[in-house]
Amino acid sequence: MVRRVHPGSTSSNRSTPTGRETRVWIDVDHEALTANVEKLRARLPEGARLIAVVKGDAYGHGLVEVAGTVVGSGVDTLAVANVEEGARLRAAGIRCAIQLIGPSLPHEISDILEHRLVPALADEGFAVDLDRAAQRHPGCGPLGRGPDGRFQVQVEVDSGLRRHGVDAAGARNLVARVRSLSALELAGVYTHFAAITPEHEGLARGQAEIFAEVLRDLRADGLDAEVHACNTLSSTLVPDAWFDAMRIGGGLHGLGATARRLGLEPTLTLRTRIALVRSVQAGDRVGYGGTHVCATDTTLAVLPCGYADGLSRTTWTGREVLIQGRRARIVGLVSMNQMIVDAGGLPEPVWPGDEVVLLGAQGSERVRAEEQVPPGGSSYEVTTLLSASVPRFHRHRTAPER
Repeated sequence: MVRRVHPGSTSSNRSTPTGRETRVWIDVDHEALTANVEKLRARLPEGARLIAVVKGDAYGHGLVEVAGTVVGSGVDTLAVANVEEGARLRAAGIRCAIQLIGPSLPHEISDILEHRLVPALADEGFAVDLDRAAQRHPGCGPLGRGPDGRFQVQVEVDSGLRRHGVDAAGARNLVARVRSLSALELAGVYTHFAAITPEHEGLARGQAEIFAEVLRDLRADGLDAEVHACNTLSSTLVPDAWFDAMRIGGGLHGLGATARRLGLEPTLTLRTRIALVRSVQAGDRVGYGGTHVCATDTTLAVLPCGYADGLSRTTWTGREVLIQGRRARIVGLVSMNQMIVDAGGLPEPVWPGDEVVLLGAQGSERVRAEEQVPPGGSSYEVTTLLSASVPRFHRHRTAPER
């Protein structure tokens, strides 16, 4: 893109164009990611492990690239949502343990075994089918297998989320059944807390008590498996439930208010450039439905991105972006491929080609994902929903600056 820069402009956010310019793009800071891993590992009790959750394309940051960095930072277990994500990691050469946190389908059993993934079990029928298939499966090296060659599995206990998992009353029988199967090794038992804000501490503690009671019964039966329960938020609400490992996903990327309190830095910056600048008058209507009416004469900047890029209308309409290191508001409804920003209050004129930050820092100001959350939503949605078509550029310590 050739920028049309006003001859007299002194705007500091115009750099020399590079070959990496594009309509809208994401920069992922792997230095910040590594620093976050180090901070999280420093919180763990001695002997406890960090499980890096990289589901949802690593919360929109890039599955394979993020996995490579966290494994290189000393994480020895990854967690994904499904077989497809696990297979992508194996195809990329990732050899550490990969857990499936959540349900698997019967037709995926062969792929679970082939890619040496560690599935979560919630019912006896799936466990028996997996065991039968594992008995017939040829050896494929130690990954996903215990020291005696059996395939590793975990049991998820539903302590109150009412999602995937065996209910607390049935956990003892399921664990006993899994331990009786010849081709499977019980590598872990875990639960998932329902808390999403600090106000849910009572909910988390109630689940922790239910899970602790299940564990007492299992240990009375001789349970010898890794136990984990906490994610980023619940690790601050119920530290007595840290157990043997902690599952961290959004916290790896500094997402959410809890990550901010823990000093974890955002790793993603979402950028675009102004495509068109236009002057409008007081009373002019903006966007589909004319939902925004200009209160004064002002300058509008048209950005070449929209909900086709994952910037949903519900989330982004009325939010703020950064231009010239200052906040400017999106006005009118976000379109499929465009959005409009009121740039009239900025200290300098804006021009086509000027860089705009939708998420991340510009100058001394920063827009965080949690600012963009719609009612009832999650900051994880903001990055996870960013389209796969938006280029991701991964910045490492040894990589040249943009």
